[in-house]
Amino acid sequence: MDIINVLTPIVSLLVGWLLGKRKQKNDFLNELQASVDLLAEKNKSQMEEIIKLREEVIKWRNENSELRQEVETLNQKLEGVKTITRNKL
Repeated sequence: MDIINVLTPIVSLLVGWLLGKRKQKNDFLNELQASVDLLAEKNKSQMEEIIKLREEVIKWRNENSELRQEVETLNQKLEGVKTITRNKL
């Protein structure tokens, strides 16, 4: 009977320690998973923003190209106007 009284707290201590250790590992893994999920969500939103900005850059480049062509055309017309004006003087 004395052996049972001595072994019961020791066994309880070991079982408690093992369960506590397991819970601690599970809590750590849950925290890591939460961090990964948060980073994945942030990465997703940043990728969406990058895609949006790339599309905007493409739009601006196309518009810039069109404006350059218009400027070139106007410069050519202006050259003709300068020539006519100089001839009249």
